[in-house]
Amino acid sequence: MTNIVPNLNTQDIQRFGGKAPARVVDAVASAARSTGVDFAYLMEKASVESGYRTDVQAKTSSATGLFQFIDSTWLDMVKDHGAKHGLGAYAEMIDRRSDGRAVVDDPIARREILDLRKDPRISALLAGELAQENRRHLESELGRPVGQTELYMAHFLGAGGATKFLKSMDQNPSQPAAGLLPEAARANRSIFYDRGQSRTVSEIFDRFAAKFGEEGGAEPVGRFGRVIATPGNDGNPVGSGRSVASALEPLSTFTVMLLSQLAPPGDKDGSNEQTARQEQEKMTPNLLAKAEMA
Repeated sequence: MTNIVPNLNTQDIQRFGGKAPARVVDAVASAARSTGVDFAYLMEKASVESGYRTDVQAKTSSATGLFQFIDSTWLDMVKDHGAKHGLGAYAEMIDRRSDGRAVVDDPIARREILDLRKDPRISALLAGELAQENRRHLESELGRPVGQTELYMAHFLGAGGATKFLKSMDQNPSQPAAGLLPEAARANRSIFYDRGQSRTVSEIFDRFAAKFGEEGGAEPVGRFGRVIATPGNDGNPVGSGRSVASALEPLSTFTVMLLSQLAPPGDKDGSNEQTARQEQEKMTPNLLAKAEMA
């Protein structure tokens, strides 16, 4: 298992302190220390998913809170990691069925557990735990350290889908992504298609990388904190690798808005941005108008 030293410094805290509410910054900083996940990565992910809003709920899925956990993934995370973070009583209320699903029989208890997603401290802690699960899975499958963009791909596609995507990109970066992951493409057309044509796997990856300030994939040393390999620790994956928001559900509106505003690779002056925004306005005209007026 690789050893993670969290990248938490005063400059990062000051940089995000001017963008996010103080309680969000404090919650994420605490989660970074507790889980060993890079503070800047968690803050960027919160920005992409919710715009740092702690109570936001997606209109197209059950995704809720700072990190937009869907119901099923949240129950999984509370069951598996809740006791470590003082949520043992809630974890005991969740049963694991033979098919692997986490369920809560009492509807009142279930709602109480799901509402914990609106607590930025708890949401950030479990987002850190999930990122660690995905990191271990990806590094085991890919045989190399992974960076922030690869981690977000696991968040978007699930660890299994991200593994398939990243391995295919290594083999043939120009292949159409929609053919590789057709169900995810149908649910997220604005990410997988450009004016009716399927984007390549490298184009999609580069759009995510632009948000996280990376180019060309992971560096030899992963950007997920400062990764220090220790002899004899292989890093077995935990579980099958889960995603916060399943790629079979549309991305949160905040994610779509941010990605659609990014110039495609090779479009340095953003000349294709207007067309992309016009396409997106057909999907979310009211939210886009509010964002531009703000």
